[in-house]
This record gives sequence, structure tokens and C-alpha cells, in this order.
Amino acid sequence: MNPLSPWRLCFLLVLAIAISVVTGMRESRPIEPPFAARIDTVEVEGRILLLHAFTLETSEECLKAEKAEAAESEMSVRVRATLRDICPTRERTLLEKWLEEIWPRFHLGHGGGVPMSVTLDRPLGHRKVIDEEGREVRVCPIVGTRVKTMRRCLMSRNPL
Repeated sequence: MNPLSPWRLCFLLVLAIAISVVTGMRESRPIEPPFAARIDTVEVEGRILLLHAFTLETSEECLKAEKAEAAESEMSVRVRATLRDICPTRERTLLEKWLEEIWPRFHLGHGGGVPMSVTLDRPLGHRKVIDEEGREVRVCPIVGTRVKTMRRCLMSRNPL
């Protein structure tokens, strides 16, 4: 028997253990906190606003409406929507994490949206709806079915 053979065997054993430890270790991730959503359109009927909140990072089936708020003034209504990602994220192995640091992947989310309702103290009238970043939001009056409402809203520049 070759005297280097036990050393080679020990080296291979240590290498095999190291590989199994590295590939078996998992990165733990905390629960995702709620995040602010963008609001692209608002449907209105009387005092009820239906906010269409969306995000590009999370798919629709993983979104949960967390909170919708409206702050009213004489000239405008400022709206805010908060969403939460409810799908558990798959834990990555330590090796996957290292590979991602060496060769970063280009990630393009497919996104999704959630309708959320808010009741105002008084009807919207001619007040403007503004999101939390100060942008004016498109307001569409509810007319029959949802498809009919969105078609009318998208075809006209200023539906109200």
C-alpha cells in the first residue's frame, strides 16, 4: 500500500464533508415587511374609491392588500396603498448565494396588482386624486361592468 494513500483518503473525506456542508447550509430570510404600492387608476362611485395598486416585483397571486388610506382636503385626495408579499421565498444554499455574487442574474419581475377600496367622508366631486409621491392619478367613474368602466377610462384622456 502506498504511504500517501491514507492522506489522499483523508483529503477526499474532508473535501466531501466540506462540499456537503457548503451545499447544505441555507440562508435564512426574514418575513417580508409591507411595502408601498403604486396606484395607476382609481375608480369612483359616490364616496367609494377603488384603488388599483400594483407592483412590478411580485406576481399577483403573491400579493395581499395590507392597508389603503385617503387623506382628504378641499382641493385633492391623497391616497396611499400598502401591499405585502405573502409567498414564502425559497431558501438559497450558501453555494447559490456565492454563485449569484460572482455571476449576478438579471431579474425582471412579472408584477401584479390588487384592487383596494377606501370610503371618503364626502363624494370626490371635482377634487384631484394624488398618490403619495405627488403624482395625479387617473380617475374613472364606474359605468356598468368592470370591462366597460376600464375601456371608457382608457379611451378618454380625462374621464371626469
